[in-house]
Amino acid sequence: MARKVQWDQKNIGVLLIGIIISLSVAAVCYYELNESSAKEVKSVSETYAARTESNINVIFHKTDVLAAVVKLQDGQVSLNTFNDVAKLIYDENRGIRGIQYMPGAVVTYSYPVEGNEAVMGKNFFNIPERRKDVDLAIDTKKIALSGPYELIQGGLGVVARNPIFLKDASGHEYFWGFSAIVLDLPQAIEGAALNHLKSDGYDYQLYCINENNERLVIEGNPNLDLSQAVSIDIRVPNHVWTLAIRPWNPWANLAKAIGVFLLGFLLSLLIWLRYSMIRQREAALASRDMFFSDISHDMRTPLNAIIGFSMLAQKPGLPGPSKDGYIRKIEASAALLLDLINDTLTISRANLGKLQIHEEPVSARKLALSIIDPIRVMAQEKHITVNFAVTGYRPDFIMADQLNVQKIFLNLLNNAVKYTPEDGNIWLTIHFEKQPPDRVAVTAKVRDDGIGIGPEFLEHLYEPFAQERRKGYEGMGSGLGLAIVKQIVDLLGGTIQVESKPDHGTTFTVNLFFCEAERPAKDRLSGPEDLSRLVGCKVLICEDNLLNQEIIAELLKDQGLVVDLAENGKIGVEKFAASAAGEYQAILMDLRMPVMDGYEAVTAIRRLNHPDAAVIPIFALTADAFEGDAQKCMDTGMNGCLTKPVDMKKIMEALYQTL
Repeated sequence: MARKVQWDQKNIGVLLIGIIISLSVAAVCYYELNESSAKEVKSVSETYAARTESNINVIFHKTDVLAAVVKLQDGQVSLNTFNDVAKLIYDENRGIRGIQYMPGAVVTYSYPVEGNEAVMGKNFFNIPERRKDVDLAIDTKKIALSGPYELIQGGLGVVARNPIFLKDASGHEYFWGFSAIVLDLPQAIEGAALNHLKSDGYDYQLYCINENNERLVIEGNPNLDLSQAVSIDIRVPNHVWTLAIRPWNPWANLAKAIGVFLLGFLLSLLIWLRYSMIRQREAALASRDMFFSDISHDMRTPLNAIIGFSMLAQKPGLPGPSKDGYIRKIEASAALLLDLINDTLTISRANLGKLQIHEEPVSARKLALSIIDPIRVMAQEKHITVNFAVTGYRPDFIMADQLNVQKIFLNLLNNAVKYTPEDGNIWLTIHFEKQPPDRVAVTAKVRDDGIGIGPEFLEHLYEPFAQERRKGYEGMGSGLGLAIVKQIVDLLGGTIQVESKPDHGTTFTVNLFFCEAERPAKDRLSGPEDLSRLVGCKVLICEDNLLNQEIIAELLKDQGLVVDLAENGKIGVEKFAASAAGEYQAILMDLRMPVMDGYEAVTAIRRLNHPDAAVIPIFALTADAFEGDAQKCMDTGMNGCLTKPVDMKKIMEALYQTL
């Protein structure tokens, strides 16, 4: 309990650390975003302010052209001359509403006259609200602005008056008057492209304080909060305008920072949830890693039998019957090894509780021998004596899942050999008891005089990957065998008990129930008279591997069949398409081939306009051993699925039943 509390505290600590880190990262992100935004806004403000200042001042200084002409002609400019000069200056597209010739501050000429009639003859010395700007221009001898205000001509505008000074006969300078430009201010500043700020994500306001100390908005949002904006001065003649800019969404940076925090919090939460399970999964992950290296131990029993019987079968002068017996045992052990490989490939299904039972008639005697023979070979290497006895009723055939029954006793006997010292003993006793009407009760005991099992480990005995670490016996297996045994026994409706004492051996007692079965017809396919009708039948083999071609072809020829070979599905389709009706009696089709695979080849054959296309038996002959592959073969149009390594008996049975 104390460890659990400590573990919970560690979990909460990990979450709190994650939250603190997330808050810190979000705060730094918010600060950096604000700094970056401030720099960006300042840069944008300076760019647009400079553009606006340059654009507007270029227009104001067009008055210098008329001022120069006035000075050249000593203040005596005719209307025609004025009009010629004004045409050069005038640019309606840049907001110029009028060019004015103003000797003594009186508007004498105006271009164009149309639209400016209201100011003709006006003396701006006599207009109080304009007198301040007039005096400013004269006093500074520089261009001065009036406005922005509602122009007499109409519209919001500004007037730029350029003071002109001439010299009299004695060389004294005197004020002559003004050359002036009247601007439609909104149109004049279009060249600065301030409206692009909106599309760039900014709100803005261009404003000024006029000569009446009034704050006038020239362009932009009149309700802009200037306290949150970056303001840049725009210098125009004798005046200062201000451009204020701020992002459209001032909360964007905060929203991004909150997003960063939420992301960090979610990551912290995921890490916390993951971390809370990590130690519980460490043992399972370590066991799973060990499984892939230790599973070879479960396969060594049949492999040792294959190697051992192969060596025995090669002994010089060995009588034929003995050699044949060794070869049969090699074949049985090889089949068992293949079953174990298939079981390894589907172990995940067993862990998910999807292990299925497939019963069929099985010879009780052959089933027992298929288990004990490989074990004896393994036991001989440690000089262990294997004692085997069958008592009680002797059924001929029973309905059983042969592979899974083999797995039960192979695992139990395999463990007995592993954990029994050299020169020890192992006993396998099978007792059959007939029960009405056709049931057979089987009590099997696997006993050894090995190292035994500690009482603390007995309660974990059937847990996947569980192993009792005993000195000198480390890494003796995958720890999966007894878990599989328990799963299979439960699926078969049986029971298993264990008695063990350290250093005094172990006894497993397995109780199973089977139904007696009739001898299957296929079990009688052993005499040449049964297979005689297959002699001379021509079989097309589609197989890309040369070794497999040779093995299958020779085995079929030994049975009296005629063989034709195709190295891929395309050639197989072509050979069948070119064959005469009835030339081929069957096709054996590999699934994985270059150019055209088996599925495509079968589909193509079934679609051919050939008398035998729809009826010729086609069997998949493949290393793909899963149930889904077999179903796919049937769905494609095949008659069955045979797996590699080649089982000649199954091939002949399949051909016998279909031809």
